[in-house]
Amino acid sequence: MCAGAITLARIRRLIYGAEDPKAGAVHSMLHVLNHPKLNHQVEVTAGVLAAKCMDLLQTFFRNRR
Repeated sequence: MCAGAITLARIRRLIYGAEDPKAGAVHSMLHVLNHPKLNHQVEVTAGVLAAKCMDLLQTFFRNRR
């Protein structure tokens, strides 16, 4: 959903830290933002502060359970 919204909003650049190997649509499961059939391409920078982002996500979901 986020990748679709980024494409529809014509956002030029995405910077993110943690990948979602089960449901990610940027580099993990799908490649929505730079799909050759879409008329909008997004510059993607992945892995920025990856370890810290992963720790934050894991802590968040651990506390939710």
